[in-house]
Amino acid sequence: MKRLSVLLTVLLFSYTVYAGGYRVALQGARMLGMAHAGTAMFNNSEAMFFNPSGVAFLDGQFNFTFGISLVKSNVKYQNEQYLWQAQTENPLGTPFYLYLSYKENEHFYFGMAVYTPYGSTVKWQDGWVGSHLVNKISLKAIYFQPTMVYKMNDYFSISAAFIAATGSVQFNKDVNRFLTDDAGNRTDITLNAEGISGSGYALGFTIRAADRISFGVNYRSKIVFKARYGTAELNDAPVFFPRKDAFEAELPMPAELSVGLALKPFKNLSLAFDVNRTYWSAYKSLNIDFKSKLPDNKMPKNWRDVNTFRIGAEFAFNDNLAVRAGYYYDQSPIPAGYFSPDTPSLDSDNYTFGFTYSHKKFAFDFAFLYVDGKERTDSYNFYKEGLGAPRFEGTYVTNAFVPSFGFNLKL
Repeated sequence: MKRLSVLLTVLLFSYTVYAGGYRVALQGARMLGMAHAGTAMFNNSEAMFFNPSGVAFLDGQFNFTFGISLVKSNVKYQNEQYLWQAQTENPLGTPFYLYLSYKENEHFYFGMAVYTPYGSTVKWQDGWVGSHLVNKISLKAIYFQPTMVYKMNDYFSISAAFIAATGSVQFNKDVNRFLTDDAGNRTDITLNAEGISGSGYALGFTIRAADRISFGVNYRSKIVFKARYGTAELNDAPVFFPRKDAFEAELPMPAELSVGLALKPFKNLSLAFDVNRTYWSAYKSLNIDFKSKLPDNKMPKNWRDVNTFRIGAEFAFNDNLAVRAGYYYDQSPIPAGYFSPDTPSLDSDNYTFGFTYSHKKFAFDFAFLYVDGKERTDSYNFYKEGLGAPRFEGTYVTNAFVPSFGFNLKL
């Protein structure tokens, strides 16, 4: 049974993503066009996510923004020594966001943000060589963020926000490469957790010198997702195996620190620069506590803190049309020897462009992101199927195509 526990508990929560680790950086179509360099760039209520203190510098009393992205991602795997090959068959991902900001008076502003920084479904081909590690994983996570902003004067503002997060996860894998039931069907296990939750906070400030230069800092705290009533079910198992159990588990959503600078060197041209520090070192291991029939298990992760560097530009042709472009470099937080197909996070080059069409109180945003993952050959050295069994290692490449759409209302 001890060996069985190792086979059952390879990753519970993680999934293919479009930012380092298991983070999905798609929280605003307008800022996505500028590579998400939004910590000091404020032109609609997307600031509620990037740096809420910036809503103090928006025009109008009421700003409302919502949007959605359509994510098509792909991961390819191969091992030349054993001639193994596979790729994912992922469904279309649809992360969304909704932001509302309200000006109470010249000093106080309030807002609400609802967004999905983590959430996707990854499905590898049926019967692929790594099915003993992962077949399919689906994660849904929604953040709710009520916010208060205080504008001290025309040049300085601060913000504070509470974050409540909720979600669910489902994970499926084969128990190993060989175990089957009496009919020859491979034995697999499904872990399912509903109502996982956690809470945290965000703090930020903005310094703005006239309309030409802005500096912003935003910190979002770690949130620990807690699954208290998860269920585990074995399918096509031999008669002597347990069929069901319950479990508890935790997964950290890491803290993030963003520092940004925005410049307007010419009347129609704006430039933005951001550095994001993500504290992935909070993810030291994945621990699953089974309630009764299956032994507990601990999987080392030991991820490292990483930076993302962003640069974006916006050119306004007139009051109705603005175009944008950007680039950012994303670092993988996964150290050598800890890499597995459930979280194939690679260093990546990311290219974006977009535009906004505005008419009176309304505006429509469009952006497109292309993710070009750097090829990586690596392995996970803490999983052993048996004496003499090869480590699961190989070469991974990823890419993703992401159109994003947003709508804005200003009153």
